[in-house]
Amino acid sequence: MGAVESAMTQPEPVLAPIRSKHLYLGRSLIVAGIACLLAIVLLFPFPMSGRYWTELFNLAHAPSFLLAFLLVVGLFDPACIGLPQSWHRILPLGTGRLIVLVTVLIVLGAACEILQGSVGRSPSVSDVIANGCGVAAGMFWCLSRQLRTRACRIGFSLIAVGLLFAASWSPIFELHDCYLQHKDFPMLASFERPRELHMWCSNEAAIHQTTKWSTQGSASLCVRGAAGTEYPGAKLQWPIHNWNEATSLEMDVFNPGDNPLTMAISIADEFHAASGNATTDRFGTSVELPSGQPVHVRIELTEVRNAPASRRMDMTRIESLNLFIVRPKTDIMFMVDSIRLVGF
Repeated sequence: MGAVESAMTQPEPVLAPIRSKHLYLGRSLIVAGIACLLAIVLLFPFPMSGRYWTELFNLAHAPSFLLAFLLVVGLFDPACIGLPQSWHRILPLGTGRLIVLVTVLIVLGAACEILQGSVGRSPSVSDVIANGCGVAAGMFWCLSRQLRTRACRIGFSLIAVGLLFAASWSPIFELHDCYLQHKDFPMLASFERPRELHMWCSNEAAIHQTTKWSTQGSASLCVRGAAGTEYPGAKLQWPIHNWNEATSLEMDVFNPGDNPLTMAISIADEFHAASGNATTDRFGTSVELPSGQPVHVRIELTEVRNAPASRRMDMTRIESLNLFIVRPKTDIMFMVDSIRLVGF
């Protein structure tokens, strides 16, 4: 009987290395797949756009890299992330190897951010920082599993949570401001919230919130431009898109300077880019701004709808509102407040 038992156990030393080799190869392929999937997500030109989607993508950076880090670590050394010892380890991961893995993932994320410019996406340093916070949070979580004292484990776990929150708090507050933007509609811009300015981009100008003048609330948008520039102004790049039910667009503008200004206004829908941004494919008008006098601007949306030369503007997909001065000969400043849709 002892001989039989001995014969039955003989194959094990031969099969174990083969099984280990297959296990190592299989998990290594999964790790490579995770890296490829991460690169694809970072580089794929997703068709979704707008402030909501932008901030959701920003919010996803740190958790995605945290998850990728933990998956890779778990495949190599399951006990390192707190899984049972019965899960087979194919490569022990100490502090040194964890740091190497962190470095590799950060470099991968940074390289993909640089390449985003070639696929129609916008590279961002803040995204690289968020990716780094995600993998660093994963490393501290893994290190916390290896510590013996409860206080140290809790401390390292809290560091991991803190890093994740540090990368996520700004997108969370931006998403909350997106909610307030929709809640305030048909008010397109009141400039009462500092984060409202993130809906705007400047063109050859400096823009900031000011309390020196307003017609509603306590703040307005101040635009400053220098003499000799082409089109200094501000562009509302993330408006609420659907203007179809309104009858007019209204805003209040003030020129505090000594010289009168002529402010140009353009409105375009999302199909405007297909025309090569031709001026005949959008709405355009101008408003005189005398020195020291507030001006109330009213634009009938039937004019906006019929403005493109060869089509009707899609009023459910308004993409931008641009306010600017054409080639000023002196330094300019104007203030804008209470941009709103009227006539619902």
